[in-house]
Amino acid sequence: MKLHHLVIPFAALITSLSTYAATPKLDNFFACDQNSLAVVSQPGLNERVAHKLENGKITLSGGTKSDMGQRWMFDTPLTLDGMTLTGFFAEDQDLMGSRIINWGFYTEQAPDALYAQLSKVQGTALEKANGIYARAQIWSHKQSAWVPEGGDDNAGKLVTDTAERILMVEPAPTDLAKTSKGMITCSVQGAVSAAMLKTTRPDLIK
Repeated sequence: MKLHHLVIPFAALITSLSTYAATPKLDNFFACDQNSLAVVSQPGLNERVAHKLENGKITLSGGTKSDMGQRWMFDTPLTLDGMTLTGFFAEDQDLMGSRIINWGFYTEQAPDALYAQLSKVQGTALEKANGIYARAQIWSHKQSAWVPEGGDDNAGKLVTDTAERILMVEPAPTDLAKTSKGMITCSVQGAVSAAMLKTTRPDLIK
C-alpha cells in the first residue's frame, strides 16, 4: 500500500506553535479543520510524533505501518484536557471509489468515558450513531462549506456524490495493546475534492 506524505505548511505551523505556547490543549483538533493536524506540533506532542522540516514544510515521518496508514504509539501516555492519549494515527486510502482520510488519537479511556469528557467541550455536539459517537457534517457544493448533518443519516457509511467530515469517538482497533481502549477520530470520506481539503487537510492537496 502506498502511504501518502503528510505535510503541514510551515506558516500555519508557526501560527499553531504560538497558539499552543502556553498550555498544551486539544481544542483545535476537535474542529477537524485546516488547523487540526498541527496539534501534533505543540509541546508534549511534537517529540512523540516524528516530523522534519523540508523546504519550509513540516512532514510527518516514522511511526509504524497500520492497515490504512501510519501510527505513532507513545512510550508513556500523555494526559490533555482530561483525556489520556496513548498514540496518534494518520490514514489515507481509497475504498470502493471513495477516499477515506482519518487522523486522530488513541486513548486509555473507552468511548463512553471519552464522550463524557468531550461533552464538556463547546462545539463538539456528539450524537450516538451506528454504535459510535459522532458529529457529522456534509459538504455543500452550493455553499462550498461543511454544513451540519443528521447523525443517523450517513455517519459511518460511504457517500459518493459529496463527502462527510466527522468527529468520531469509537473503540480502539483490536490489534492495539489493551491499554488503548478508545480513539478520537477526525474523518473525511467520500468524493473528496481540493476545495474540501483546503478547509480540512490542506497538507494533502497535490
